[in-house]
Amino acid sequence: MRRGLEIAILGLCGAALLATGITELATPQTLFTPLDLRIEGASALNEIRAAYGGMHVGIGVLLLVGAGRTAFRRAALWVGLAFLGGLAAGRLVSLMVDGAPGGFVYRLWIPEAVGAMLIGVLLLTPTDSRRSRNHGHP
Repeated sequence: MRRGLEIAILGLCGAALLATGITELATPQTLFTPLDLRIEGASALNEIRAAYGGMHVGIGVLLLVGAGRTAFRRAALWVGLAFLGGLAAGRLVSLMVDGAPGGFVYRLWIPEAVGAMLIGVLLLTPTDSRRSRNHGHP
């Protein structure tokens, strides 16, 4: 069951990040229009395509590889926790410093935070093989 949860969470998070990345590579304004931000000029478009496009595609692919390959699964879980947790933590800092964002931001924040929490629980919960190596002690 645990293996299935790891595969499902990595697959879902990886697919979502891959889709976001492909969208931002193709149409970098898509994510920013609901935020009332206008992206203009080659330098701004380059940064959006790199950070929101390329980085999301790369991490999405890494998570999908982790879902499909047992040897990479634990590392992929850590990458997912770091990436999604970092996004969620950044939004929390902004909430405290800048005030409440609009509804679109919450639609981004909730899946980021839930994904990070689910991955964190998986990483903190010992597997059967880790339990047996520790003689039944977590």
